[in-house]
Amino acid sequence: MPPGADASSLAASFLDAAAPPAAAAATSRLLDYLLARHAADQPRAFFADAFPALLYRLFVSSPACPSFIDLAAADPGLADLLLSLLAPSGPLLAAAAAADRLALIRFAFPTERLPDWLRHALASPSPSPSDALVSPLLSTRVGSHLHLSVFQYYLFWFAYYPVSSAPAPAPAPAPTNPRLSSRSRLETWVSTTLATRKPGQKPESSLYLRLLYAYLTEFLPARTATPPPPTGRTLLHCTASDGGVDAADLSSQAEFFLHTLVQFWLVGDDFSPLPVQTRHALGLRLPSRARAELSERPPSPGLGDAVRLLVMYLSCRDGMPPRSGLCDTQLGLWNPLMQRPLYRFVLRTFLFCPIGTVIKNATQVFSVWLAYMEPWKVTRRELDGYGWRQAEDQKELQMSKMVVYDSSWMTYILSNYLFYSSMVVHFLGFAHKFIHSDVASVLLMVNKVLEVLSSSTELLDLLHKVDAVYHSKLVASSPASDDVMKYVPSIREQLKDWEDGLSESDADGSFLHEHWNSDLRLFSSDENGAYNLLQLLLIRAESEILRLSGDTQPALQTLDSIKSQTKTTFQGRIEGTRGNTSLEELHNQHQQVHREVFTPKHPSLRKSSWADVKYRGDWMKRPISESEVAWLARILIRLSDWLNDALGLDCADTEGSPAYIRFDRNELNTVGGPKDAVRMALGAVCSLMVLVGQALLRMMRSRRVKISLRVFASKKLLSTAVVLYAVVAVTRNNAWR
Repeated sequence: MPPGADASSLAASFLDAAAPPAAAAATSRLLDYLLARHAADQPRAFFADAFPALLYRLFVSSPACPSFIDLAAADPGLADLLLSLLAPSGPLLAAAAAADRLALIRFAFPTERLPDWLRHALASPSPSPSDALVSPLLSTRVGSHLHLSVFQYYLFWFAYYPVSSAPAPAPAPAPTNPRLSSRSRLETWVSTTLATRKPGQKPESSLYLRLLYAYLTEFLPARTATPPPPTGRTLLHCTASDGGVDAADLSSQAEFFLHTLVQFWLVGDDFSPLPVQTRHALGLRLPSRARAELSERPPSPGLGDAVRLLVMYLSCRDGMPPRSGLCDTQLGLWNPLMQRPLYRFVLRTFLFCPIGTVIKNATQVFSVWLAYMEPWKVTRRELDGYGWRQAEDQKELQMSKMVVYDSSWMTYILSNYLFYSSMVVHFLGFAHKFIHSDVASVLLMVNKVLEVLSSSTELLDLLHKVDAVYHSKLVASSPASDDVMKYVPSIREQLKDWEDGLSESDADGSFLHEHWNSDLRLFSSDENGAYNLLQLLLIRAESEILRLSGDTQPALQTLDSIKSQTKTTFQGRIEGTRGNTSLEELHNQHQQVHREVFTPKHPSLRKSSWADVKYRGDWMKRPISESEVAWLARILIRLSDWLNDALGLDCADTEGSPAYIRFDRNELNTVGGPKDAVRMALGAVCSLMVLVGQALLRMMRSRRVKISLRVFASKKLLSTAVVLYAVVAVTRNNAWR
């Protein structure tokens, strides 16, 4: 039988396998094929016919046909077969390496499955010399496609798996020829449609994360003083003399692998994918995404777990002391590549995660942030838990001691300061948005953040020190601040660049205001600072806990822990409260601006006051509640913004010089009739109205009062208006009769 017939038969077996037994049989058949003959003769037909079908069934799911990775969650035998097939030393990647050495075939990755900004870059008329500088992934560009080697093509689909959570399209009509059914499905997958997992369906991560960890350890090995002796023959352990790859190829593969994960997972559909200075220097023009579309896209299920493993591994990559097992590393080469994409990845989740989605997806992204904030807690045993001896290592993990921050990590903290300051304030806005949907989970997340900040006195002192130097007006540095003063300019630049394009006007329910990215507010004592946002959150949390059914003791204990951590973090500005002390009394003592509990979940006319009209971002731009007409609220918000802009209420009032009017003496001597008298009277009335209006505008600007028409979107108000209109109409009809 010719090799092409075997490849076509393998492709059909992959595409027709919709259950774990069929998938296991197809995988076993592929293993036998690769070990028996493909490793020797490398037929091109396998990569042309069977390889795309294999990737389709491995990494793409449809509602009626889960992928092999998803099927392996219910079948340990299938998981073991897939690990044997896809391992770095397995036959599939070995065959891919051999095919690439012979330049056997190139693949064009489907453009519609690339991240948005890569699609826009490929849509440009012709390749640019700056493409490779922008991203190593664009170095493979040929025309409007990325032409990839077999190994690169596999990595792209491997990275695509966690982000393939868009809604699945309607199934295509069945072909008339039954023999063409599998081929039709494959062509549909490769060409234009996106057959993916259903929204909110989290993929089983055990097999995928084990593969990810295996690839990380193989393609991005930890740097050691003396490399360990090779224990097996893998495609990356070959030497140039026996037809393998050299050190330059290894470095290129490692760079390509890391950039692929960063672009697919972290950058993704970000509308500001590149640093602002880089974009301006290269003259790139990338179209901005529609904010409404972005705000409707929740985090991909399962993506946070994969990113967390990547962050944990990279935190330990530069050195793993074998005795202690602790990752004692400083800022590595990977950190500048990860900083901006990771910050924006976490921040976009906090700002744009829509209410009503599964908070578990956002919790996974939250765990990524925590792992990045505490790299000193990552142990080698914990990472090895993703390997093949997971059960044995879990026992050792329970015995490992928790480590805390020490001065050896100061450079890491200063280079990533925004993760410990500005991101905390953004997270509190996220907590306010979701406190009514899952109060227990939100309180646990807040408590974990405060535990990180207050876990070490040395860490907290460093954060305070940087904040003080950042807000100081010193021209020359002092000996006490020499070590942090040099980082202040980079922190200012990071604050502008990392939050480029992210605005509170597009973030429903956030607590970001007009100058949202112009300052650090972690230790600010004003109403926009983390301290007061946290106090308001405690009041709202107590109100939500009272509405819970069942045992509320764990939530109350978490609340007490948050108060204790808050006192430590903010240097005792809070007095400890115990027992049945009312949180409202505590709030009124420290926050005189807010007169009543902020409850955007149940707004009503009777709770509104003149102070509510004062625009603070958290009132007019609060989440649309069930007591409002959604489409009318959006229209009124836009109209209010237009009126505030047209009337100049967005800027503070500036007193100008008085205007003087000079009259022509000839006009003063002219005697008019009654018409001139009426005209003068009308002019006086109009002038008086203008003066009153200007005075009113000046008062509103000085007190920062803005127009908010959103109150007219209340269902109660509209229903009252409809009832009144009906009563008036009925009364008028009766009067006419």
